[in-house]
Amino acid sequence: MGRIILVTGGARSGKSSFAEQLTGGMGAEIAYIATAMALDAEMEDRIAKHRRQRPDCWQTFEAPTHPAGVIGERGNHVDAILLDCLTVMATNRMLDQPPSVDWEHPTVAQMNAIEANVLAEVEAIIAAATGVRADLVAVTNEVGFGIVPLSPLSRFFRDCVGRVNQRMARAAAEVYLVVSGIPVRIKGEGAA
Repeated sequence: MGRIILVTGGARSGKSSFAEQLTGGMGAEIAYIATAMALDAEMEDRIAKHRRQRPDCWQTFEAPTHPAGVIGERGNHVDAILLDCLTVMATNRMLDQPPSVDWEHPTVAQMNAIEANVLAEVEAIIAAATGVRADLVAVTNEVGFGIVPLSPLSRFFRDCVGRVNQRMARAAAEVYLVVSGIPVRIKGEGAA
């Protein structure tokens, strides 16, 4: 049975680099699940930088909205899986909504349904990861350290991702918080 290791931190904290180092030490056969989509030049550049910093021998799978499927399909054929990142996956699922969702004035029912959709994928990720032999290292952003956002979409994003992170942290054997490039184990053996 695979373990789940969660790596969180703020923007540009070094969490992806740390997760890549951690995963690279788990064996030779690594599956990398990318959730980002190249929708503009800035995201194309970010994706290119991520590609350059990971080993060429890692198998890359693009799964912007359903990484659980890749985990289930590949998890018994590799030593470890790196999922980067849960926050982008959640965003992709949030924004993959019918045009009837007005993000300036979303209804409570719409927000609840969207969050249920996102959390259903999180549950699928946990079920897949605990049902295969490979360990899963999942990267996510810590989004709760800032001020309360002004727009309804931003507040919903912060709250939904906060609940995603809580659920993944409960399921994880280890959790690391990366601050200024320094990983601090906050759950698991030897936690501070």
